[in-house]
Amino acid sequence: MQSLVDGYNGLEIDLIFYDSNQIVTVKFESTKVYRVIDEGYRLRQLQHLPLPMAETMYVVSNSDMVEELVDESCGTVESASVIHYLVVTDNDCIDVIVGADVEPQLSYK
Repeated sequence: MQSLVDGYNGLEIDLIFYDSNQIVTVKFESTKVYRVIDEGYRLRQLQHLPLPMAETMYVVSNSDMVEELVDESCGTVESASVIHYLVVTDNDCIDVIVGADVEPQLSYK
């Protein structure tokens, strides 16, 4: 991950892959929750992903984060109305929860 910006237009995550001159931006409009955790502390969740990891972004089912959001919101958010995305990099795991109608947007720089 090169940068993560939570701005007026949404959450933008810039990712560098093999070439530092090629940056992929993942943009989420209107996030409900996001968090960044060092990948070394996400061993329980990462063990459920296929190895070698062929993807960078996954949809998480049966998400503890979604359950916590539903609980904390006193039911104003329903689990069926949100999607939990997990963006995995070499160093970070970025969890993003958005409304079910919000699709991540990819762009290349």
